[in-house]
Amino acid sequence: MVYETKKQEKCKKNHIFVLLFRLNIMLKRFVLLLFISCSAVFYAKSDNDFFLHTVERGQTVYSISQMYHVTMDDIYSLNPDSRTVVREGQKLKIPQESGSYVFHTIQPQETLYGVSKKYDMKGEDILSVNPGLSVQTFQIGKIIRIPVNRVTTPVHGDNEAVENNKTNSLLTQMKPVKAVSPVRIALLLPFSTKDKKDRMVEYYEGFLLALKEIKSKGISVDLQVYDIGSGLAGLSDILKKEEIQNVHLIIGGVSEQIRKISQFAGERDIPYVIPFTSESDEPYYNSRIYQINTPQSYLYSKASLAFAEKYKNDNIFIISDNKNSANKMEFINALKSDLQRRKISFNTISTSDITVDKLKSQLSPVKRNVFVPDNDSRQTNERLIAALKAISEPHPEYLVALFGYTRWQIDAQQALSEDFSKLNTTFFSGFYSNPLSNEVQTFYKTFYKWYSRILENTFPRYSILGYDTGMFFIQALDRYGATFEDRISEFKYNGIQTCFHFERVNNWGGFVNTGLYFVDYQNDFSIHRNVIN
Repeated sequence: MVYETKKQEKCKKNHIFVLLFRLNIMLKRFVLLLFISCSAVFYAKSDNDFFLHTVERGQTVYSISQMYHVTMDDIYSLNPDSRTVVREGQKLKIPQESGSYVFHTIQPQETLYGVSKKYDMKGEDILSVNPGLSVQTFQIGKIIRIPVNRVTTPVHGDNEAVENNKTNSLLTQMKPVKAVSPVRIALLLPFSTKDKKDRMVEYYEGFLLALKEIKSKGISVDLQVYDIGSGLAGLSDILKKEEIQNVHLIIGGVSEQIRKISQFAGERDIPYVIPFTSESDEPYYNSRIYQINTPQSYLYSKASLAFAEKYKNDNIFIISDNKNSANKMEFINALKSDLQRRKISFNTISTSDITVDKLKSQLSPVKRNVFVPDNDSRQTNERLIAALKAISEPHPEYLVALFGYTRWQIDAQQALSEDFSKLNTTFFSGFYSNPLSNEVQTFYKTFYKWYSRILENTFPRYSILGYDTGMFFIQALDRYGATFEDRISEFKYNGIQTCFHFERVNNWGGFVNTGLYFVDYQNDFSIHRNVIN
């Protein structure tokens, strides 16, 4: 009996041991499965922590970071190769930051109705935060904002086909033209700032000449003009004034003032024109912004494409003058990339190599020999012109051409105009006024008649900038009303100095002017300004 009891106790202990052993194995398996499951969940969450942005022409890591309110380091950490260069068509991972919006990449066969159902809101809710969204911009790979911290209206309706058609048709609708009269404009200029006073006065005077011409066409304008000084204190008081709350357009501001005015305009849904800088970040996230001066990356990108088209059948030389003075490498890199993409050959040489003896094997007697320096300095220009004239004058069988930059219009005014013509020179710029043209001569005479002085010797001419700005925007407002943004691509105005071609930077941001001229100096000493589309 005692033996049986001991035996039973031993069996029980063995049974308990086996159970514990099995439980231990099961626990280990459970922990392993839990780890795998958690890893899978963590991995899925990581995928949702970023979205894909397809790089478009003219975009940089900086501009992309501003567009999505992330840092450049955030982008670099997910895309290490972007530290060196980003190219058109390249896909970048962008961190999905928590905030008022998430960003959605449009997928193949996706529709606005499909996106609205995915996020349980109406198409109108999506369009309200993506004012640039249309049939043309709702494309595979494009990004749209989805509001997350606001009240939205889920899609309801028994007939899904009807809701589908109704929602998708929103992309084809345009805001009705609502006439405004008089056109109310607020001009905010830092007149009392010493280093800017003369230019601001001249800009204002040019704007008044536009106003005079516009009123002769029967357009009524109510112009409010304010001296906003150099800081924010005076500006804040001005923006509290009752009369400025309901204007149809605001123009002006410099430096830190731009953000303050942009915030004011955005809150009140007032179009805001930034006339004096190409470096503002506001167009990336304020849909009511119009920046007249083209951002450098957009300018270089468009000029590079146009160069490749203009000189695709020519013999191209890219001149490396001195690494320390190569201030146009951003353009040169874009140019090389476009030429290589189109399989257009080019040569890279130094200024010291521009002699007949050294270039004899590379110069073409049947093609234009086009020379592009990697910097825009006056010193480089003079050395380059001297070297090219030493080739072209004794050897007329070689057709030589020179291609360059915006700053060259200063050199042209300072005695190099004749040399530019002899060397078939072309330069690109977002602004140019030909002093020999009838329209510019007429403007000079009108300006002198009204103000009894000649224009300031600046590039661009601030008086003509004021005139062009007034003529473009006041007439656009008169024709299309306060909602002229939907039709701005339809409005054509041939500026005396400024090339206007506004493009929206993304589906929720504002507009930048990407207008571009190629200015050609001909052998007959004529000058032709050509708009690049």
